[in-house]
Order: sequence, then C-alpha cells, then structure tokens
Amino acid sequence: MVDSGWKREPSRQPTGLARLWEAIKPPPAVKAQQDDGLSPEEKRRRRRLLTATAVVLLAGAVSWGVYQYVASAQTRADTAFQDGMRLMVANDYKGAVGRFTRAVDIWPSLAPGYLQRGLALKNMRQTDAAVADFERALSQDPSLGPAHTALGEIYRERGDLTRAVNEFGAAIAVDANADAYYQRGQLYESRGEHQQAIQDYDAAIHEQPDAPFVYRARAMSWDGLGDRAKADEDRRTAIGIELHR
Repeated sequence: MVDSGWKREPSRQPTGLARLWEAIKPPPAVKAQQDDGLSPEEKRRRRRLLTATAVVLLAGAVSWGVYQYVASAQTRADTAFQDGMRLMVANDYKGAVGRFTRAVDIWPSLAPGYLQRGLALKNMRQTDAAVADFERALSQDPSLGPAHTALGEIYRERGDLTRAVNEFGAAIAVDANADAYYQRGQLYESRGEHQQAIQDYDAAIHEQPDAPFVYRARAMSWDGLGDRAKADEDRRTAIGIELHR
C-alpha cells in the first residue's frame, strides 16, 4: 500500500476557547463525561464560575454606561437650555418652554432653566405656571433677582400690591438693578406715592443712565408733585438720549 504521508493525529483534550465551551455547553453524554475526565459536579462548578464572571462583566459595562450618561447630563442640559434661549429671542415661547423643560428634566437643579421657562410662560399669559417656576428657580438660587422682579410684575397685575412691593424689594436686595427700581417706582407712582417713585427712578438712573423711559416716568412723578420745571428737564433728557441712539 502506498503511504500518503498523512497520519491520524492522536486525540487531545480541548484547550483555550474549546475548553471554555466544554465547561459551559449543555451536560454531555456519560461517555463524553468519562472521556474528558470531568465529573458532573466539576462541570456545574465551572458553569457557575463562568456565569458569575459574565454577570460581573455585564454589571461593569452597565455601570460604565450609566456613569458616562450621568457625566454628560450637565452638557446635555446646557445644550437644551441654549436652544431654549434662541427660541426666546425668536419669540417662540411655546418652543422655548419645551426646551427649558428638557433642560430641567435632565438637570433638576438648573435654576436659570426654571427662570427662563417662567418668563416664557409669563409671556404666554400662563401666570400660575410662571409663578411656580419662579419659585422653583428661587428655591435653587435665592440670588436670582430677575425671578423676584417677574413675580413682582405678576402680583402688581393681579392687584396684590403688598406682595409686589416685597418682591421688588427682594430683587433689589439681591441684585440692585435698574429694572427692579423702575418697576417698584411704577408701583409707587400708581399708588400716588410720587416722592417714593422718584427715589426709585433716581436709583434706576444711577444704575442705567441711558434709559429714556425712566426719565419719562420720573417726569410724570414730578408732574404729580407739581414741579413742572423738573418734569420738562427729564423729558428733554429722554428725547436727547433717543436722538443720539
């Protein structure tokens, strides 16, 4: 007989991945168990070990994914917030509410998100929802003066002048700005308290000297006090600012 040069290799025990498969595949027949030299208990032990290892690896992968998602939350919230701000500029208040809602859902402590959503809702005349958002914003950041100012405006419109004055005062206390002084001055003027209105308009002008509407408002208060000369001077100043813009 001619020798082809091919000889049958003697059988070997599986190694590497083959060995792994032998450990986790369904229980083999009795003869196979005898052939590989592993007892049923040893096979069960190996299967339990591999299962536990797989669970640990899966848990680690899930934990890493969760970590990555949480770590990116602030970035995702900021993206939604900036989208909302762009929609506010375009006067798309409904769209802005949606984006600000997305931002605070991702990052619940984002105080400016509640503030801006409140302003959008206020512009949509949904004042109850706006008040709730301004209060949420202040619970996260009590120094948000614009939230107090917006609340003051809503209470003034509702005729709750005491709460309005308090809110404007709170706005001034945390952030002495022209708008808060002007708004409180308007409230005082509506109550006929001309001198107090003028004091607030003075403070507003100190903060923002180039605001013609404040000079016009102060002129009305001077009229209320009967000081026509100062009223006319404020009106001329307002016209001069407008002409040079």
